[in-house]
Parts: sequence; structure tokens; C-alpha cells
Amino acid sequence: MIAALLLLIPFISALALVVLRPAQARPIALVSTLASLAVVVFAWISYAGGMVLHYDLDWMNAWGLRFVVGYDGVGLLMLILTAVVFPFIIGAGYGQQHDRPAIFNALLLFTQTFLFGVFLAQNALLFYIFYELTLIPVFFLLLYWGGENRRNITVRFFIYTLLGGLSLLFGLVYLLIQSGGNGDFTALHSLNVPGGTQVWLFWILFLAFAIKLPIFPFHSWQPETYYMAPLQGTMVLGAVMLKMGLYGVYKIVFPIVPLGVEHWQSTVILLALIGAVYAGIIAFRQSDLKRLVAFSSLSHVGVLCAGLFAWNTYGISGSLYQAFAHAILVVGMLYLVGAMHERLGSTDMNAMGGLKGAMPRLAALFLLVLVNAVALPLTQSFVGEWLMFAGLWQVDGWLTLLAVSTIVLGAIYMLYAYQRVMLGPDRANQQLADATTRDHLYLVPLIAVTLILGVHPGPILELVDAPVLQLLSSLSVN
Repeated sequence: MIAALLLLIPFISALALVVLRPAQARPIALVSTLASLAVVVFAWISYAGGMVLHYDLDWMNAWGLRFVVGYDGVGLLMLILTAVVFPFIIGAGYGQQHDRPAIFNALLLFTQTFLFGVFLAQNALLFYIFYELTLIPVFFLLLYWGGENRRNITVRFFIYTLLGGLSLLFGLVYLLIQSGGNGDFTALHSLNVPGGTQVWLFWILFLAFAIKLPIFPFHSWQPETYYMAPLQGTMVLGAVMLKMGLYGVYKIVFPIVPLGVEHWQSTVILLALIGAVYAGIIAFRQSDLKRLVAFSSLSHVGVLCAGLFAWNTYGISGSLYQAFAHAILVVGMLYLVGAMHERLGSTDMNAMGGLKGAMPRLAALFLLVLVNAVALPLTQSFVGEWLMFAGLWQVDGWLTLLAVSTIVLGAIYMLYAYQRVMLGPDRANQQLADATTRDHLYLVPLIAVTLILGVHPGPILELVDAPVLQLLSSLSVN
């Protein structure tokens, strides 16, 4: 019942918005996301551990496609992440002006539906179908509501992700042949793929997730796409969709090609950290606040991927935990970008400065969001970063040092951005509105989540610890 509600609530709501085109499209979409959140909270409260299957139905068995949906602790975490973030994504639209708001919000709800499908699917082809379906509504969001040069940037984004999806499909078809046509994850995880095959099959499977995250050198689509996308589209891409890459590695790559992971582990970690350091340096050089957030996200994701490929309990648990922290951070930072644009008509930091005097409450909210970005102790990001660094230390001390340098870079460019926007001489030279009730209703819950889970991370870590230990023990990895 839980799986059916998660797939049907946003999907039916989206269809209603498309067909009826109501004037109150945004409140309807917000209510829909809150209803989905209530379902996920109920699933979380009632979760007793292990794998929970809600449906196990035959569909097209000859093709290896069956409708098998459910979740383990990691899948439930991703459902929680999606359900928590989407009300904020819809809520961010209250400060934005869009034509055809019913269609715009319907596309957001379709995206949420397919994301739920990705994290619920327990059949590889069903996973692939939902994985590719997420691309369609996002494509139209970018194409019709994006900014300057949106057509070229959207086409590049589409080509990148489509090629990655085709690579994943090729790998899944190969695995289906090996499993005798059984596409369920339980069957694929039990395959004994030869070691030599795993070495090349790793990249066939991992490429789609490397592009989705993205990591160096598959990242070139990300900064311009994030900058060009409408604010809510950037939130979807940065807060939720890239987490499909992390989840895909956990669900498909690690259990099916463990020898391939072992062979390429150091290479992937090094590529991820090169991208993280590079993005941090580029972020410092940005004069546009939205571009800075885009490169900051790219840097954080590089560390997430490196932590995941530490391939031990600290690294994987820390990466999955940090995925949730990163989602909260991204929607908070991007909302602040939208708040600056709403007041100044620009996100150019050269046009800002001294805004704390005109907007002291918004400056305080900005600072409280920012402390999570620099992983200050007692914040959510600190917990995830600490675990990932502990995991990387078990792999290589020098790689850990490279990862830690991204925290130093992050503190530099984030605090410098705060200084340019809120402190210093007043370059805006105008009366600006301080934080409104809407700003407080949006940012205070995000800050509260950051601080509560920074002090008490147990509720999230308890979800992921058992499945991570089970995965590693099944592969005899310490």
C-alpha cells in the first residue's frame, strides 16, 4: 500500500494539473508533496529492518521485467530524502514567476513519481525504466523554463544522460542473459561474473551513474545546466537526481561487480577528488552566487563519490548520510540565491555588499545555512564528512588529505561569498526587504534539520548501517 501511494499520489496530482489547469496549481502540488511526505514518515516509523516488499507481480517475464517494489534501509533513506525535499522545491516557487504554472508544477510532480519509482524498484529493468523516465519532465523544465542558451545546454544534458542510460541498458541486458532472463536484483546479486569480465563490465554499469552524479571527467554538463535551469529545476537536479547515481552504485555496481570495484577503486576515488578540488577552486573564482553554488555542489559530490568508493562501513554509511545532508544544503542555498534575485533582480555578487544592514534577519538565516556548507561541528554535514574521511583513511592517507582539502576550500569560498554579499561596503544602495514570513517558514525547518541531525545522527545512520554491513559481509569486504 505504501509503494502504491508513493507512486500514485504525485502521479495523479500531476495528471490533474495537466488536465484541469487550475489557478491554484502551486498549492495543489504542495499538498500532494506533503501527502507523500506523510506516507514516507509512516513507512519510516513502521520500518522494522530488512527488505520490505510491497508488490511482487509478473509483468513481462520473457524480458526479465517484473513489477517488484519495496525498500531496505538505504532505499527508505532515499525515499525520505525525496519526500522531505520536494515540499521545499514546490515551496520555492512562491518567490518565482512562471508562465503555465500548472504544467510547471505537474512536471515537478512527475519527476517525484519517477524518483520514488527508482528507489522502490527491486527489478533491474524496472529500475532502468524509472531511471530514464526522470529525464523526460526535467528535459521539458529546462527547455521551456530555462535561461539563456537553454536549448543548446538542454540538448547537451540530454545527450550526456541518454548515452549513460544506454550504457547501463547494455550492461543490464548482458546480466539478464547470464541470469537466464531473471532481472530481479536478488538474482543479479547472486551471479558469479568472472573476474576479467567484471573489470570491463564495471565501467559499462558505472558510466551512467558517473554522469548522473557527476564526477570528473563526466561533469562538463553540470555547471552550465545548473546555472541555466529555473531555480526549482536546479533544486531537483542538485538535491535529488544526482542521488540516483549514488544509489545506483550501491544497488547495482557494488553487489554485481565487486572485483571490478576493487580493481578500479583507487582510480575512481582519485578522479572524484580531482573533480572536487577543481570545482572548489573554480567556485572561489565565481562572481555569480548561483554559479558558485553549482560548483560547490560539484565539489561536494566528488567527495560523496570518493567516500562511497572507500568501500568500507565508514565510507559508504558516511556517503549515504551525507547525501541527505547535501540535499538539505542545496535547497537552502538555492533558496537564498532566489531570495537575492527576488530583491536585487540579479545574482551577481559584484552588485551586492553590505546587505546585512538592510536585511539582518536574512543575513542570520544565510549564516546558519552556510555553517552546514562548511561542515562546522554539530551540523549535519560534519557527521557525514567525518565518516567519509575515516573511511578514506582506511584506503589511503594521501587521498584522505586531498579530500580534507576540499573542506578548507569550501570554507574559503563560502565565507568569502558571505562577506561579499552581506558584509563590506553597501553597493546595492537601496532599501531592501528583510526576511519575510515565507523566508522563515522555508529556511528555519531546513536549519532545524541540519542542527538536530548534526547533534543526533542516529535516526539516519540506523537505517543504513545494517544494509551496508550486510552488503560488505556478503562480499567478504572488511
